[in-house]
Amino acid sequence: MEELSLIVAYGTDMGNAEDAAMTFAESVTAIGIAAEAVELNQVDVTELQSATHLVAVVSTFGEGEFPDTATLFWEALQASSERLESLHFAVLALGDSSYEMFCNAGKLLDGRLEALGATRMVDRVDVDGYYEQPAKAWTTDVVKVLTAERRAPAPAQAVVAPPRERHEVVEVEVAVNRLLTAAGSSKEVRHYEVDLAGSGMAYQAGDSLAVHAVNDPALVSSILSELGVGPDHSVPDHDEPLGVLLTERLEIRTPSRALQDLAGPAADGEDVLDLVRRARLSAEELLDTLRPLTFRDYSIASSPVVHPGRIHLTVASVRYRRGDRDYGGVASTFLADRGDRVRVHLRPNHNFRLPAPDVPIIMIGPGTGIAPFRAFLQERRATAAPGRSWLFFGDRHRATDFLYGDELEDFLAAGTLTRLDLAFSRDQEAKDYVQHRMSENADELFGWLADGAHVYVCGDADRMARDVDAALHQVVARGGGMDAEAAHAYVNDLIKNHRYVRDVY
Repeated sequence: MEELSLIVAYGTDMGNAEDAAMTFAESVTAIGIAAEAVELNQVDVTELQSATHLVAVVSTFGEGEFPDTATLFWEALQASSERLESLHFAVLALGDSSYEMFCNAGKLLDGRLEALGATRMVDRVDVDGYYEQPAKAWTTDVVKVLTAERRAPAPAQAVVAPPRERHEVVEVEVAVNRLLTAAGSSKEVRHYEVDLAGSGMAYQAGDSLAVHAVNDPALVSSILSELGVGPDHSVPDHDEPLGVLLTERLEIRTPSRALQDLAGPAADGEDVLDLVRRARLSAEELLDTLRPLTFRDYSIASSPVVHPGRIHLTVASVRYRRGDRDYGGVASTFLADRGDRVRVHLRPNHNFRLPAPDVPIIMIGPGTGIAPFRAFLQERRATAAPGRSWLFFGDRHRATDFLYGDELEDFLAAGTLTRLDLAFSRDQEAKDYVQHRMSENADELFGWLADGAHVYVCGDADRMARDVDAALHQVVARGGGMDAEAAHAYVNDLIKNHRYVRDVY
C-alpha cells in the first residue's frame, strides 16, 4: 500500500475555512489516512517538497487578499522558485460573489501551485456564501481520489465527518434591546442580550454569534408586487412558495454576481428590488440568480465568567435612504425591529482568545469593534488577572458615540485597564483616529511588545484594519529602531505566534 504524506491546511478569517478543513481531516482520518488541519501559516513551504499531497481551504479577506492565518505562507510561496512536481493538491476557495474579487485568494493559491509544477487532484471549487454543502461534496470527491491513489479499497460510501457543535442552530429570546448611541448621533448602535436558557450553548470570550435573520417583509412584498405574483406563487423545481423562498431562504439584500450579470451592475447601496425593476425579470429568472440567505456574524461582547446565561452583542443598525427608498441591513434591522426571538448558532474563534492572565494585551477596537474587548475586560476583572491591558477606542463624537463609556472608565479606575487612549474623529477639525494614538505612543507600545504583549484588532476591515496594520509596522520600526524590512519580519513573527490577531469585517 502506497504511503501518503498529506498536509491539510486552511486560511480563515471567520472560521469557515478552518471548519471545512477540520471536517475534511476528520473524514480522511476515518479511512485510515493520518491528517490534522493546521493554519497555512504553520506550513513551511519547504515541507511541500517532501509531501505527496496538499489539501487547502482558503477564504478571501478584504479586497481579494489572503486572511491573516495564510499571509505568511502565501508570501513565502510567492517568493519560492522550488518546483513541486511530486505534489498533488486540491483547493477549496470560500467567498462571496457580491464582492468583485470573488474567491481571489483560493484562485491565487491554485494558480501558484500549478505554476510551480504541482498536479491537481480535482478542479478548484469556488464556494459562494454558505459553504457546508459544497464543502461536503468537495470532501467526498477528494477522499475518493486519495483512496484510489493510496490503492486502498474504496469505502462503501464516502465518509464525511458529522457536523460539530458550531453548526447547531437554536432559537433564543432577545431579553435586552437598548440604544447605546445618544440622541444626536448619526449612527444607531444597539446593545442586545440573548438569553441562553435551555439552549445548551456555552461560549468563550472572543467567540462570535451567528444570527439567522429573515428578510424584511416589506421588501419581499415589494419584490412580489414588481414580479406581478403573490406570495403563494409556485415556481418549478422549488418545494416552497415564492413568498417563503424570498423571506426565509434567499439573499435579496445584496445582489449576487449572477443577478448583476443579468440586470447590470448594482450601484452602491442597490438591492435585488432595484435590479428587478431595471431588468423586468420573471420570478423564475430571478430565482435562478439568487444565493441562499446566510447568517450574519457578530463578535460577542460579554464574558461567560460574568454572564454565563447570556450573550451580549453590540450591533450598528444599517439604515440609509437612497432616492425615494429606505434601505436596511438584513440582520441589523431584523434584530432592531423584529428580533424578539432569533435563531442563532455559536461561531468559536480559536485564534481570538485571551493569553495567560499575566500577559499584557493591546486592544484596538473603534466603533462596534469594542465588543470582544468588553468581553476581555469583564473576564480579566472577574478573574483578577494581573496582566496589563491597553485599549485604543475611537468613534465620531465623544458626547454621542462613546460606546460603553461609563464601563470603560470603571475598568480604568479599577485598574483592569492600564491605559485607555481615545480618538473621536469629528470632535475637531482634523480627523483623529486610533492609528494616530498608536503613532503618538510608538516607544511605549513597542515596549509592551518587547514585554510579550498580544495585539488584538476588531472592527472595520476596509480602512481601519489597514491603517492600524500600517501604524503597527511604523510603531515597530520607530520604537525598535528597525528598517522597513526588519519591521515587516517582526510583525510577521507576531502573526505566526498568534500575538497579532484580528477579528475584522
